[in-house]
Amino acid sequence: MRRRPPRLNRRIRATNPLPDGSKVLVIGGGIAGSAFTRQLFLLAEKESRDISVTLINSTNCNYCGGLVTNLALNTLRELYQLDIPDELVLKNIEECVFINRCGSTEVLVPDSLTATLRTSRFGLPGFDDSIKQRIMDGIPAQKTKLETIEPTIVRQILPPEKPGEKWRLVLSRRNPDKTFQEVAGDVVVVACGFRALNRPVLQHFQEVTGYVPPATMPASVTEVDTSKAKRNLIANKMFILDGIVPEAVCAFIPKGKNWLTLTSLNKRLSEEDLLVLFNHPEVKKYLDLPDPVKALRCHLICGASVYTGPAQNFYGDGWVVIGDLSGYGRVLKDGYFAAFYGARLAAETLIYHGASRKAFARYYHRPLKEFVMDNRVGMKLFYLNNFIGRQEWFGRLFIAASEWEREKTDYGSYLHAAIRALCTGELSYRLIGLLLIAGLMKFIVCRPGTTLKCLLRSNSEFSSRKGEKHGQSH
Repeated sequence: MRRRPPRLNRRIRATNPLPDGSKVLVIGGGIAGSAFTRQLFLLAEKESRDISVTLINSTNCNYCGGLVTNLALNTLRELYQLDIPDELVLKNIEECVFINRCGSTEVLVPDSLTATLRTSRFGLPGFDDSIKQRIMDGIPAQKTKLETIEPTIVRQILPPEKPGEKWRLVLSRRNPDKTFQEVAGDVVVVACGFRALNRPVLQHFQEVTGYVPPATMPASVTEVDTSKAKRNLIANKMFILDGIVPEAVCAFIPKGKNWLTLTSLNKRLSEEDLLVLFNHPEVKKYLDLPDPVKALRCHLICGASVYTGPAQNFYGDGWVVIGDLSGYGRVLKDGYFAAFYGARLAAETLIYHGASRKAFARYYHRPLKEFVMDNRVGMKLFYLNNFIGRQEWFGRLFIAASEWEREKTDYGSYLHAAIRALCTGELSYRLIGLLLIAGLMKFIVCRPGTTLKCLLRSNSEFSSRKGEKHGQSH
């Protein structure tokens, strides 16, 4: 029932491939742009095609928790013939701790997840930069066909004015005569991510192409120094913090002995929210950090966005949008796999079928539609959880049922499988929903007395009993 990487060696019949001598302009050197560029050259090498690429990149943070699932890692290996270098692996996540306002439960992750840093910072190499630097690994014959322009910003994306003319990109760099530099090409691939939203370049692009960005929800990311913690039991555990900050789902992803990444969904965290989060008794059982605001490594909380649905009109004749700005992938989880998969489809389309709107609709958009229905289920689950999670009886019931599963077997049962799948991204939201229902129903049927206590017991009594169990386990 797990998702697997797309097949590598499937046979594709070329219909109207991009002509030899074509130049592709890629805007954005993040995960999607770099993956697309590598995939395009891998396929060009395989099919003996003459395609060149100009990659335009700005240096900026990529707002992400930096958790690479095994699905994403195996896709990287099988489709892109790359691995994660050892120096990029900051932690191997072996356990997930789920915490709500009423308690916590520990869920083993049998196939460890990889915690990494997306952008090179703090003297450490970043995952995105690593892929960009290895675009040509193993395909030296294509090396002269890649031009990288960085750091620079694309100021304008100008479509062809007449048939046969090229796309033009106006850059922030200037020529000796002080005019802005321009590059021209046959195809434009927009992979600049959500940081381009509401900027003039994307607003103008929307006007001239009809592109409509995906719906988004607010999010945030920050890096936390935990060296001054009075207690630190994070180790190789990631944490899902559900409803500790009202309306938000947060996560801790460890990056080192004294370092973790904090992410949030559905809310941009404030300094007051940090105090609420780190002062919660269930959180302090694992991490007691006296002053979390002063512990921020970058001294700020970065606002971010995550898509909650697909973009509209995100391709046309000679242009295509990939990555987060397409809005296609698995909402709220596993953005790496979505980037790798979408980049593969877009590159295949160009090499085998060309850059027409019709080709993108059939060979790029159609396969991506498999995410749509399940994403709707995922968003309904998210908002249902936000609503029902406010009820203390439900929080107590969920923790009690999860702990009951763990008492029976180390890897738990239905509820543990659902929590695990939220970390690994390997199961559909529909299946996750069924696992949650099955787990709760099984507990209610098998332990009616305990269920009744969860419905009636005060939260303070429940927390104290959980604290006793936690103390014994540690």
